[in-house]
Amino acid sequence: MSARLILAVAVLCVVLPGCAVNRQKYDWGKYDPSLYAYYRDPAKVAELTESLAAVVKAAESKGVPVPPGIYAEYGYLLLQQGKSNEAIDLFKREETHWPESKIFMDRMIKVTSVPAAASSTKSASP
Repeated sequence: MSARLILAVAVLCVVLPGCAVNRQKYDWGKYDPSLYAYYRDPAKVAELTESLAAVVKAAESKGVPVPPGIYAEYGYLLLQQGKSNEAIDLFKREETHWPESKIFMDRMIKVTSVPAAASSTKSASP
């Protein structure tokens, strides 16, 4: 082999990986900016809720995995809005898609399933 051929192959081996496209594994949509906006102004909870819903809808329509934690965070926001049945459904979906979250999601489901009257009675007891 000539020195030029070896040099050309070496240059290609160094240069070509730089041309590779860095694709993200998950489509986070507008999650980051809406989360930042929510942290700066908690009144923007509707924007964050819409953003999470859009991430879930986009991923499910494309048949790709929903990013980790999105179902859970979306469910938690719905729970804060009093939509416990929808929240439980999202917690179960998080558990199904991300088995490592099972213990936490089971706890969230259990806490969410407790009727409000029973939980207020427990906290009022000494």
